[in-house]
Amino acid sequence: MVRAAVTRRPHTAGAGTGKGYRLDADGPGLPITLDLRPLLGGKTLAEIDFERLWAFIEANELYAIEYNETGELIIMPPMLMPGGNEELELQTEAKLWQRAHGGIASSSVTVFRIPGLGGRGPDASWVSPERLAGLDAEQYRTGQVCPDFVAEIRSPSNSLAYLQRKMTEYIAAGARLGWLIDPRNRQVTVYRLGQEPEVLDDPEILSGEDVMPGFEFRVRELIFDATQ
Repeated sequence: MVRAAVTRRPHTAGAGTGKGYRLDADGPGLPITLDLRPLLGGKTLAEIDFERLWAFIEANELYAIEYNETGELIIMPPMLMPGGNEELELQTEAKLWQRAHGGIASSSVTVFRIPGLGGRGPDASWVSPERLAGLDAEQYRTGQVCPDFVAEIRSPSNSLAYLQRKMTEYIAAGARLGWLIDPRNRQVTVYRLGQEPEVLDDPEILSGEDVMPGFEFRVRELIFDATQ
């Protein structure tokens, strides 16, 4: 397959314009972070009863809620149609690949209890059969694992700096490959275990590399050119 050339350069927060994306590149953006530590009696969210925490998240299902282990809830707004379509394109391709290779590919509604990091719901992810085999029944039920592959797609309201930090945390927690897809700038930052992030300008296809061998995602066709 012939692929268009891409430009690779050091990891920086790029500027640029894209159809339909109007927020300043360096604006604060979302998410909203709520500090609950005064209500926790000295405990962290990782230390309180998980079922109570999960009941709270389910009671507020209109929002995507993540949390960190210090006691902060991280709240994202409801997904609008363009962002939902972008997520589904990637999730569908990852699920189809998973059916042939095993493991579990998940969507953003899945919140992983990543040890040392808290509860996170990447826009798309995949956990290898090897990592799944190391979980006991309770760890499997509550998602106490860091996915091997994670992806985040920047929405118009997302802070780029926040997503960059989030991707770095995924890698530090054990993810082996990560994609930060930025439709407004037509860029993808690739995160790899033990390497510096790499920025790709307007790539045509993203590869699962040695983490998801044979997995390819047509990011230009399915996300960049699909943005209205």
